[in-house]
Amino acid sequence: MKISMLEQLTLIFKDRMRFKLLLLSLSMGMAGASIMPVLSTHLALNMGIEPLWIGFIFAANTLSGIVVSHWIANHSDSGLSRLGIIQKGAWISFFSVIGLGVSTHYIVLMVTGMALFAAVSPIQPQIFAMARDLVEEEDAALFQSLLRASISFSWIIGPPLAYILFSLIGFSGLSFICAGIFLLSLVSLKGFQDAPLQVKTTEVKLTDPRLKWLVLAMAAVFAANNMYIVYMPIYLQENLNFVAVIPGLLMGFTAGLEIPMMIYTGARSNHWPLFSPLKFAALMGVVFYSLIFFSQNLSILFMAQLFNGAFIGIMAGLGISVFQALMKGRMGMASTLYTNAIRMGGLAGALGGGVLAQMIGIRGVFVACTLMAIIAFMALSKASRLKPN
Repeated sequence: MKISMLEQLTLIFKDRMRFKLLLLSLSMGMAGASIMPVLSTHLALNMGIEPLWIGFIFAANTLSGIVVSHWIANHSDSGLSRLGIIQKGAWISFFSVIGLGVSTHYIVLMVTGMALFAAVSPIQPQIFAMARDLVEEEDAALFQSLLRASISFSWIIGPPLAYILFSLIGFSGLSFICAGIFLLSLVSLKGFQDAPLQVKTTEVKLTDPRLKWLVLAMAAVFAANNMYIVYMPIYLQENLNFVAVIPGLLMGFTAGLEIPMMIYTGARSNHWPLFSPLKFAALMGVVFYSLIFFSQNLSILFMAQLFNGAFIGIMAGLGISVFQALMKGRMGMASTLYTNAIRMGGLAGALGGGVLAQMIGIRGVFVACTLMAIIAFMALSKASRLKPN
């Protein structure tokens, strides 16, 4: 017997462990949403670092996260405690974010940033994997979308509040607040237990051609998104002379639009072909970045976030479920492959965005973002035409 989306949501929120997982995902998201967008502004305005070298810092951070999380994913599916990974990652993040806040030298900033990203990176994939172990097949897509929506909700609150705190107490004060969030996350882990290890299957291999195209699409999407998040705040303040809080308000508005999109598409995912919603989202990305490039009007910039909300909301919300659908029995690896595809895109975006901003100006970065959205659509179209091995 089928139940409505409202009934599904009610059952999820009544389940104590699922609700605690949502809170854990929200708190981890809050820490990242508070520190990441402000970091580029801090490096550019307070430290006087040029865009190219900012790109190198973000690239090094992203690379450390990819390497560590991929290694851990292999071991988590073989019996390594998911709960232990989250606990250790939160403790290391606590100390690293404090180090990032008090660092004043370029190399020290890079090293502490790499430590932070390496510690944080495995946490969210393990939360997704723990969630997948807790839910039945029919609830999986909706609950994964809710988890991803909790991260988006953190981006409603995080960036605007972070920019206000950044203006009032500086980057160091903000980093100590983020450290406190990591401590609260550790407290919320009380009562969790690891689920019994599932037997691996060979239903779909990592060489499946659909996975390769899906990874390419997700990487392209989040290369564009990373370039936008890193260089949009600098562009708005240095080129358009908007006040410091505007970038945070734009990010928060977008995150608010992503949440209903994630929840709705998660609940309806079984009614559509696997890749169709992702292809629609990629087209929304093309429209969004085109509007950002051509418009300098604040009202239009806010209106454009409607397309960004659909773009990232669908890609991030349903992307994890598509990876897991193609890799049944390998939930840790599926979640990490999804996350690392995002981070590989972030790495490409950090390096490419830094080079472009240095050579042709920050506005030229948005042309590259548009091209990345087009590449994502083409890759998803290819994946949808292929059959599993």
